[in-house]
Amino acid sequence: MKEIELKFQVPEASWMVLQDELSALPGGQWPLQTLEAIYFDTPDRRLARARAALRIRREDDDWVQTLKAAGANPMVRLEDNQPCPAPADGQTASPDLSRHHGHARDALVRDLGWDPVTDPAGVGTGLTALYGTAMQRQRAQLAVTVPGQPPAFGTVELALDQGEIRAGTLQRAVRELEIELIEGAPRAVLVVARDLVVRHGVWLDVQTKAHRGDQLAREASSGRPSPMPPARPRARQAAWTAGLQAAVDQISHNASEVAQSTTSAGAELSPWAHSWVSGLRRARMLWRHAPSAVRAHAAHGQVSAGLDTLTASLQGTASLTAGQLRALARSQAHTLLLLALLDTLVQPG
Repeated sequence: MKEIELKFQVPEASWMVLQDELSALPGGQWPLQTLEAIYFDTPDRRLARARAALRIRREDDDWVQTLKAAGANPMVRLEDNQPCPAPADGQTASPDLSRHHGHARDALVRDLGWDPVTDPAGVGTGLTALYGTAMQRQRAQLAVTVPGQPPAFGTVELALDQGEIRAGTLQRAVRELEIELIEGAPRAVLVVARDLVVRHGVWLDVQTKAHRGDQLAREASSGRPSPMPPARPRARQAAWTAGLQAAVDQISHNASEVAQSTTSAGAELSPWAHSWVSGLRRARMLWRHAPSAVRAHAAHGQVSAGLDTLTASLQGTASLTAGQLRALARSQAHTLLLLALLDTLVQPG
């Protein structure tokens, strides 16, 4: 199945306000959901390098094995959920790849070199538990209405996750907001996201828990911070939409890496900052040659101006401090610009 979702980091001052807002929505008063997951990969990180993740998660009293993989843009992820039995007393959970079928099975064959015929469960792939998560989730549903659109424009689930990622002796705190489409138009996610960006200062973060867990696991084994290399543009795309998707992917992944960094030295962030700027420049170039339907949209000029302003703000990244780079990556202007570009990508037709 395809998951339509965006994830945001929440300023400390807004966390309790958001909790109260969710409590006033349908479902927001449910007991917090307990989520405990173990993530598996090969020692050489074949799944992480393919931007995929395999986990077994206890969801209250249920157990689910899930494969996730990157989609066309940061708003889309491919997800295959399969129920699985709870591990026997005293045993730890272990994956059984035979639970996955169709496209999910094809992805596992491709990314792991798995042979389902000779190794049905995938034992020979070398999958091992590398890190885990423990979360408490508050969920609520929101029906989204848009002037001029049908009443049932879309329904989204808002989820506040608080907990930690664990790898070896290391832990990393998690406190984030997810907005997921339940039904209706994908743009419903963007409508809700814009409102929360403006009112609560949340900022877009495309780093998944799996991405951060893999970083933490590599740090636990090496003894030093181990961020992923900067996101680079994929092969040149002939189609305008595919090119914009690649640019948005490059911008959002590098900006998220900068926004979540803890370094105090701007120079240490320069590889990601340079790739971030490169993505903005690619988006500017593409935006100048946008199809007529995009140019006719009322927001076209605002997006163009936003791309110009942010690119100019990041000129000479070597002279910017880590704090200045983080502030730009977390800024309302940057997040709203990314949401506008994503809006263009999910427009029908």
